[in-house]
Amino acid sequence: MEENKKELNNSGGIKTVRTYMSDMADTVRNNEGSVIKVALAEQNRNERENIYRQAEGSNSKKIFWVIGGLILIGSALYGSYYLINQKVKDSVPQLLIKNETIISYDETSNINLANADSIILTDKINTIKKEPSASDKNGVIKFLSLTKDVNGVSGKILTKDIFTLMKSTAPSSLVRSLSDSYMLGTYIKNPKANMDTTEGKPSLFMIFQTKDYSFTYAGMLEWEKTIASDMFSLFEFNTKENKIQLSAKPFKDIIINNKDARVLISEENNAILYYLFTNKNNLIVTDSPEAIKEILARLAIKNIKPL
Repeated sequence: MEENKKELNNSGGIKTVRTYMSDMADTVRNNEGSVIKVALAEQNRNERENIYRQAEGSNSKKIFWVIGGLILIGSALYGSYYLINQKVKDSVPQLLIKNETIISYDETSNINLANADSIILTDKINTIKKEPSASDKNGVIKFLSLTKDVNGVSGKILTKDIFTLMKSTAPSSLVRSLSDSYMLGTYIKNPKANMDTTEGKPSLFMIFQTKDYSFTYAGMLEWEKTIASDMFSLFEFNTKENKIQLSAKPFKDIIINNKDARVLISEENNAILYYLFTNKNNLIVTDSPEAIKEILARLAIKNIKPL
């Protein structure tokens, strides 16, 4: 039989004779169309999934963002906690501890400076300086404890508060370089002597401890220009010169107990103010070389470690 033979249908029309080969060709064409459609559909689905995947990010990126978010939240909480604690620390005075003084002392006197200013501070210190000592020994150190009351709690005044109360012109770098470990006191060489004499006159001293020797040393050199004016009333300099004249005078180098010191000389050729670094930790400011010698001796004793 011929594969391309045509025959008449019942209605008299001509119909194409379907053969095995023609059926196979139709099947292949139909299947090819279906495969192409399936392939296109699969490609579109994969493209959409890639877009979603890129929008959502990979698992590692998700973990990174979660960790980063937790770190930011933790940092914010810690920062808030630190600021709150620092504010509380600045507003609440340090509790007094008797054994925290830099050197040992023989007597003590408390000066409460609630609502105080520089005039009240100076008046109270000068009043205490004139009080007779109850000790019979030579070389008496009296510790002047500066306190203030905050919310009914008595605490130690900070170093920066002392400079503020004195209305000091000291460089801010100097004030920041000093720790809150300091000591204010008086020294009397001979309590039995007349207070108008050199041996019986109380000498004021300040001992500061530095956190950064370089800044403290440089700050003291800068403060030399105005320190005499700042300390004029507090130390009650025995001189005919006024604040301005003293501030214009240069400090000079001097040796006290094998230590380098700086001294201010008045027009009467009197040494009226000294400062000295005992080491890279302690700074002494006073109007008496004898006070410096006593302080150095007590520092040496304190630093001796028992066997």
